[in-house]
Amino acid sequence: MPLSRRTQWLRRHFDFRPRKSLGQNFLRDGHVATHLAQAAAQFAPQRVIEIGPGLGALTVPLAESNWDLVAFESDRRLCEVLHWLFSDCEQVEIRQGDFLAADLTDLAGPDSVVVGNLPYYITTPILEKVFETHPGFAGLVITVQQEVAERIRAQPGTKQYGSLTIFCRYYAANIERLTTLPPQAFWPSPQVSSAALRLTLRAEPPDGIESETAFFAAVRGAFAHRRKTLRNSLKTATLLELSAEQVEALLTEAGIDGSRRGETLDFGEFVSLGNALHDIREGT
Repeated sequence: MPLSRRTQWLRRHFDFRPRKSLGQNFLRDGHVATHLAQAAAQFAPQRVIEIGPGLGALTVPLAESNWDLVAFESDRRLCEVLHWLFSDCEQVEIRQGDFLAADLTDLAGPDSVVVGNLPYYITTPILEKVFETHPGFAGLVITVQQEVAERIRAQPGTKQYGSLTIFCRYYAANIERLTTLPPQAFWPSPQVSSAALRLTLRAEPPDGIESETAFFAAVRGAFAHRRKTLRNSLKTATLLELSAEQVEALLTEAGIDGSRRGETLDFGEFVSLGNALHDIREGT
């Protein structure tokens, strides 16, 4: 049965109505669902973790590959639909609960992939949880609002470029845009377009970073006041607690012109800035 027809049948059979408060917009484009499942397959996973399977649009093509599939769904009503839909699929496990509160240590590993259509309001917390889970995952295949996708893949010097960009590049060796999804690809249709991304995660942190803590502190400090110069942003970033003299020493050691703005720095320059901050904090 085509995905659009299956979605209509399930919503009528179970008398299901989406909750706007939960950010529920369900994929109903079967070609896109197949494309995303194929993108996940390129990681050659043994296990797939799906966030918010909803009415099973992506879960069905994922289950057809016979991987171990664990789907986290917080909505009890949708769990009833999913248990009915996958009652004969032993490799599919439906876990009712909040993904952000879940313990992923038994699921993570280099043979595990995370997939999902991420609600806008919790996209960043979900990325943080996946990135910071140890051991890590092989990668992610996700759909996000187009605005978020642009921020994740932004280039230095653009208004979309920011701390989220650097955060994702720290953990992902490659970030690929798979496709754009118009509002009508979902039910109910949101007011904005979305994009599908595939992120290949790093097995190890990027080379050359002396301190993860100092690196991210430098990034946050540089973007703390986007309209200010880098020098002034670092001076007024309360999280850094640096004197004017320390900021000048920081910029000198990093070899970066303080009259620039934070959004002009590339990843390598942030590495230099973070290492210089680490040296200052260590008194070296």
